[in-house]
Amino acid sequence: MARPESVEELSELVARAHRESRTIAVYGGGTALDDHPPGHTPGLLIDMGGLNQVIEHSPGDLILVAGAGATIAELNAVAETGDQELLPDFPADRTDSGSTLGGAIATRAVGPRRIGRLPLREVVLGVTVVLADGTIAKAGGKVVKNVAGYDLAKLMTGSWGTLGIIASAALRLYPKPQTQGYVEIPGAEAALEVIGSQVAPAAVEIDRSPGGQASTVVMVEGLEESVASRTESIVSAYPGAQRCVEPSWWARRAQAPVTIRASVSPALVPQLVGEIARLEDTIGYPIQLRGSAMGVFDLGIGDLDSDPTIATRVVLEHLRSWGQKQLSATVLCAPASVWGDVDAWGEIPGVGLMRTIKDQFDPDGLLSPGRGIGGL
Repeated sequence: MARPESVEELSELVARAHRESRTIAVYGGGTALDDHPPGHTPGLLIDMGGLNQVIEHSPGDLILVAGAGATIAELNAVAETGDQELLPDFPADRTDSGSTLGGAIATRAVGPRRIGRLPLREVVLGVTVVLADGTIAKAGGKVVKNVAGYDLAKLMTGSWGTLGIIASAALRLYPKPQTQGYVEIPGAEAALEVIGSQVAPAAVEIDRSPGGQASTVVMVEGLEESVASRTESIVSAYPGAQRCVEPSWWARRAQAPVTIRASVSPALVPQLVGEIARLEDTIGYPIQLRGSAMGVFDLGIGDLDSDPTIATRVVLEHLRSWGQKQLSATVLCAPASVWGDVDAWGEIPGVGLMRTIKDQFDPDGLLSPGRGIGGL
């Protein structure tokens, strides 16, 4: 195990591991260690906590540059000094547990406020990356070094550490909203209409506990007068709607032994919610649903008192059959025993291209083997 204190030291560690054919795993805040299949014990485990400096904060340019080991919570605290916040939204449970900048980018972490904001891959302005052989590569910002013609910042977003180790990154900032308001609407049928309405929601989230009814919670943000007016418009437009405080589950993953990530078109969201309720009744196994009305949901499968393997397999097969080409369902988090007994990934569009890129960046397969999409 090693804890480098500089990019140069990180480069030397990776170069030595490459020469010795050692596999490498990277540790940030540890908030996504249970996601994706557990990798083999690495020859070198790198703790990125030593690269946690704020390198540059330019409130006037809405830019913050920091080491990969800096936590999201720390960076938001820095941004707040300029009455700003990080432009991308991150999951609250991971942020509260110490999620780091490098880890959030590598796992493409995303929170509820994704409707009016650019995706993470579009707001990572630049990165410094240590490649599999120890080469230091930079893209974006003030220094640009092309790597085989690829957009390095976008490529590292969601790469799960399989293509390179993020050493630092530049992110775009966003003016901090003055206030926020929440409205709860019974059911899931109104979600799509709210997304396209003039109230311009920052987030529209749906939650359904096992055996319960779904509810939609709309978040609006901005100036106090505007937020008050828009929340009133939502309450007036939908029967049963009422103002509420931020729910305790907001921006937090469903709690269960297994988490399945399901993605559908926003137009199919009410059907998916109904299908989950029917499936739960059929198999007699608790299923929790939580996620964005934009169509990305986490399904919590099972409870702590039973083996979730069979239920996980049934849910995956049923959803893939029901959704056909309109839905993707993959296992995000599960006990080690589950991964080998289910088709965790299903059909992955573009997996051939992913393998080609992996071979070009890490031909010896030393970086986070098995942790990437499709087990790359």
